[in-house]
Amino acid sequence: MPQPLPEDYAAPESKGEARQPAGRLLVVDDSATARSELARLLGQQGHSVRTAANGMEALRLLDRHPEVELILCDLVMPVLDGLGMLRMLASRGELRRHPVLIISSVDDMERVVGCLSHGAMDFVRKPFYPEEMVLRVRNALALNRTLQNLTSLAHRDPLTGLYNHRVFVETLQRELSRSQRSGAPVGLLFADLDRFKLVNDQHGHLVGDEVLKEFARRAQHAARRSDLVARYGGEEFTILAPEADPAGLQLLAERLRQSMLEPCATSKGSVKVTVSIGGAVYDPSAEDEPDHNHLLSLADAALYRAKEAGRNQVVIQGLDEAE
Repeated sequence: MPQPLPEDYAAPESKGEARQPAGRLLVVDDSATARSELARLLGQQGHSVRTAANGMEALRLLDRHPEVELILCDLVMPVLDGLGMLRMLASRGELRRHPVLIISSVDDMERVVGCLSHGAMDFVRKPFYPEEMVLRVRNALALNRTLQNLTSLAHRDPLTGLYNHRVFVETLQRELSRSQRSGAPVGLLFADLDRFKLVNDQHGHLVGDEVLKEFARRAQHAARRSDLVARYGGEEFTILAPEADPAGLQLLAERLRQSMLEPCATSKGSVKVTVSIGGAVYDPSAEDEPDHNHLLSLADAALYRAKEAGRNQVVIQGLDEAE
């Protein structure tokens, strides 16, 4: 339980400190009174607060509300306690997305250390002071958001927001290994914007960037939810399509090609850019050990044939060339 606090309590901010955006929090405690008091305290700071009575109820709630940024969890609870919840989140890979701040009156430091060693971000002892809790939540949110931003910078192309070359290659290798185990094929598309240098030369690089961002948007719209769209480099993009056979890959590529027949709206007016696409499929039933470089070379060769055929074309290795 927190120490008593005024109804209109608000934590002081340092001079010159920019107020960070409110957080999306989850309070987990088997005491209805403790849940209510903590939710009220944090709600007064502008945070959106959900509550759960135990770890199992919290996990079900997280499935429905993955936007939760921080969990404040009691250590001792029935059904599933705080340590059990940490283990469950770790097994699902969710601890990074949903960091946990453990709250408990337990004096057993071995249990506290156990929580921290299982991934808890912080530990607050009951009864806590309102000022302490508000500042710990504020700091935890700031740290988690910084880590999320750093992760995004490491994994995303800064211009288009798509996954970058590194993530694409790592995912391709994992999908090929999974394909060999499951027997399902893996499709790969290379897409290259036709004569893109002319766009930069005629309209400037800022307009070129706008076209790249618009292509990225259309590519994500054309792709399936299970596909991974990435910027491979420059004006070249890839789409990794798990469980796509050559015919399915051709449909996906044609959908993307046709999406670029509509000119792109830019700050300097409409710009027409077409796209050439090459693709290849790894079929574990017909091929030996998967080799991501071999699949890349097949898709790249198909893209070259699409360019040679006059651009604005789709060529899938193993299928007749599209008109």
